[in-house]
Amino acid sequence: MLRGAEKRMIVVRTRDSRMFEEAYFVVRPEADRGGRDEPDMLWEANRILENSMAGCRGEASDTRSPLLPRKGVLRGVMWFLAGLLSGGGTVGLLWLLL
Repeated sequence: MLRGAEKRMIVVRTRDSRMFEEAYFVVRPEADRGGRDEPDMLWEANRILENSMAGCRGEASDTRSPLLPRKGVLRGVMWFLAGLLSGGGTVGLLWLLL
């Protein structure tokens, strides 16, 4: 345990996330002395969260039914069927030639 060290934190709680309950931000000492008030700090914390989630929005806002297969599964099935057809065609052609 550190003695004499005091850190201020901002806790951002969310109800709409299936993965996260809270995010913790440790306030820099110079920002704490800068006279910024709590709404400014909360606004900055939310801005950081929004920017960090920009790349994940496709997964977070995925409203498809869990019964529908994903794009990667469909692509794999398509390649399997293409291989099956080409292999069957090759065997059929060899059978006709011999």
